[in-house]
Amino acid sequence: MPAAKAVPLATFLASSARGGLDNDLPSARAAADESARAAADEEQAAGTKYVVEWNGNGPLPLPPDVVKANLNNKTFTASNRLHTKPPASVEEFKAKLADLVLEYFDSADVMEVIRQLEELQMPRHHEQLVRRAIMLSLERSDREREMAAVLIASLHVRRIISSTQVFDAFITLLEMSADLQLDCPTADAMLAHFLADAVLDGCLTPTFILEPPPLSLRLSAEQKSAAERILGEAKGRLREGTALAAPTDALQVPLDVVKVAIESLVAEYLQASDLGEVSRRLREGQVLLPLRHEVVKRGVRVAMQRGAHECESVSRLISALYGATLPAAEVARGFEALVEEATDLALDMPETPRLLGNFIARAVSDEVLAASFIEHALRTKAHADDAGATALKRAKSLLAIGHSSHRMARIWGPRAMAASAPVEEVKGIFQGIVDEFYMSRDASEARSALAELGVVHSFHHEFAKKLLRRGVEGSTAERQMALGLLAQLTASAEPTVARESVSQGFERLAEVLSDLRLDTPNAEQILGALRADAVAKGIVAA
Repeated sequence: MPAAKAVPLATFLASSARGGLDNDLPSARAAADESARAAADEEQAAGTKYVVEWNGNGPLPLPPDVVKANLNNKTFTASNRLHTKPPASVEEFKAKLADLVLEYFDSADVMEVIRQLEELQMPRHHEQLVRRAIMLSLERSDREREMAAVLIASLHVRRIISSTQVFDAFITLLEMSADLQLDCPTADAMLAHFLADAVLDGCLTPTFILEPPPLSLRLSAEQKSAAERILGEAKGRLREGTALAAPTDALQVPLDVVKVAIESLVAEYLQASDLGEVSRRLREGQVLLPLRHEVVKRGVRVAMQRGAHECESVSRLISALYGATLPAAEVARGFEALVEEATDLALDMPETPRLLGNFIARAVSDEVLAASFIEHALRTKAHADDAGATALKRAKSLLAIGHSSHRMARIWGPRAMAASAPVEEVKGIFQGIVDEFYMSRDASEARSALAELGVVHSFHHEFAKKLLRRGVEGSTAERQMALGLLAQLTASAEPTVARESVSQGFERLAEVLSDLRLDTPNAEQILGALRADAVAKGIVAA
């Protein structure tokens, strides 16, 4: 019997796929012919093969067509289907935008625009899409102009374009508005409409219109006049657009006055910790909805200048107001503004990247800020190594750690958390320390955790009560563990837990004996014996 020859696996699978019988295996000659045909087909269809051989060592290799197209030594990700070809150049991106916008005007398919933008891989240049969409709509009908406004708002809410990119696009449009009016005499009114819509849709803050940013010094007097005229008309449209949400003269209040009111609101909250009062004042219209991102921005800024306790308080404030009082868009706009000004803040506060990163990670963990905010902000960041980018990278790394929600809840430290937490939450922290102690049997760790909380001694009776209750309901060994821990906590000249607090813990536990008897019928006898042992060891007075 002649020696069997190896048949390539691809040939065997191709033969099996044709539905042959089990014993209808390809011969060696047929295999050779099949291999030759496969090689010819592969050569003819070069660039379409996306399955490559991999021996399991090192990173996944790139498909052949990607390697061939990688002429500029750019980096790609073989595991990401959207990044299997090099990003477009700036010139290619600009050339593609016009076709992309015109196709959108015909199809009204926002998702197709998003798909094409992802393929182009130029997120840092998306402000050009805003500018191109508006310019192409100026000489068309109201339908196309409305579609352009919808496209900008849709891309912004999906974090594909940032508020900063919308800001840059409108600055450019204002500076070239005089030239646009030469070809389209009504361009000023249309741009004012677009500008007011961008504010009402949350793409821009009202400060862009009410306190316009400085324009280029190279503009002529005529160009500056055209830009000011557009801003004035946009201001009128903005008042009309917010008439249903606030009094018609609400936007007449100078922004400086509004900012002072917000700073006063934050300062009073940090002093009194009255969340209800802050919510009430916001609902009464002291700060209009389009300006409430300033509460996030100024609250975080003030907290970073003070300490961990204030940082914890502001994190709780944002979480408590989230919803109708502080919508998700306003939270995102507040953090976006903080990321943009992080470099300036770092001049006076070198810890800005670390603190801002903590705030962003905590907001994502509290589900008041979308997790996609970090990735999008990093992709659209013009400078990848400034303080804002450092803060975003820190937030990303914090959230990647295991049990991140538990860690984020304590990101400002146990002392700050306990100081800002309501009574029931502090009791929960005490219970967590007790549970951890009985699991680890580490008295020094329990002592450190209790000391780090910084809770006043007058409240330590709750800790003693929970520790003793666990001993009463548990075994003899667990009761001895409880007494051993209390002996250490009360031993020094400056005890972590005062003897009076332990004694009060026994009294509080005696008040709930009726509940203890349900699971432990002899709870009264056990508690009495436990107290006698505590007296004998000098933990409590007789």
